[in-house]
Amino acid sequence: MKQHVLTIAIIILMAAGVKAQSSRFSIGAGYQRTWIVDAQASPLKYQTSEKSFLLRYLHEGKKGKLDAALTGSFGDFFPTGFQNRIWYNPGYNANGTPKKDSNLLVGQFYNARLNIGYAKAVSAGHFLSKDATTRTYAGASLNNQLFYSDNIVRAGWLNAATVNADLSHSISYRAKHSLLVKLSIPLFGVNSRLPYHNTISSPRPEADIKTFFKKGSRFASLVNFQNLQLSASYEYAVSKKLALGLNYSGQWLRYQHEKPITLFQNNIGVMASFK
Repeated sequence: MKQHVLTIAIIILMAAGVKAQSSRFSIGAGYQRTWIVDAQASPLKYQTSEKSFLLRYLHEGKKGKLDAALTGSFGDFFPTGFQNRIWYNPGYNANGTPKKDSNLLVGQFYNARLNIGYAKAVSAGHFLSKDATTRTYAGASLNNQLFYSDNIVRAGWLNAATVNADLSHSISYRAKHSLLVKLSIPLFGVNSRLPYHNTISSPRPEADIKTFFKKGSRFASLVNFQNLQLSASYEYAVSKKLALGLNYSGQWLRYQHEKPITLFQNNIGVMASFK
């Protein structure tokens, strides 16, 4: 009899543990704007118009949550107020007449970010109603983001690999509505940039990418690198397996070497989560 009671108790505990945990996979698409002032490349303020995507895996338990996200974007890159600049070819044709070739002077901008973090639940309670539950999380994450411009424009090159401190707060109402707000700042990391002369060169015959990371990487801390990242998402559960929602993310970044680079970014999109 005792064995049967023990077996039933174990089954109940296992079931409770499974119920207390949940996993979801999210996909999303959106629109992003980025503003960059890169004193190393130009005194002008550059801006973008980008399409973006989101892939995310979230596993939540009673004590904490594991969150992994991959985001990316690409789009036009141009100085603010000079979007329609034209580049003229001042050369001459073979017959001696002046060339009339011209091209729109617009760059391409690419941005990618990978973030993997774990946060522990530090408090739980209710918000206005017993049907609305809240939880606060504190944790850390590994974050790597790459900014790269191409097609004539060379402003904004930066790869930042950092260890971040994270603080987030969630509100869930009747298992239908959920809101999550997250704040993240880097504690330290390794940043890679072009050198002062904005060219990649090496005395040895090696790939440009290898040279970029080998010669242009430095240790970064709060003294010379500040990066405030904020995100907020709202989801509505259409069914037990599907939720639809909106997602916002933004960041402010400043790095001192070689010359300062300052970046401000906003992203808004839609997403679908599968449980």
